[in-house]
Amino acid sequence: MKKFVHLATSFFLALGSAAIVAYAMAHLAHHSLGFPRSVLREQALICAAILLSLVAIEFLASRE
Repeated sequence: MKKFVHLATSFFLALGSAAIVAYAMAHLAHHSLGFPRSVLREQALICAAILLSLVAIEFLASRE
């Protein structure tokens, strides 16, 4: 049970940190560099899909 709590806590901390960094980078790219929001949204969805697949692979590999 402790391993599950540790894994869940680590996951939520990583998720929160990633969300803060993603928001800061999007703000910087939109306001300082002039990228349109539609381009940023498309790239964010692609990155989210890649990260989701990597997390799923690690989770399934560690269930051995």
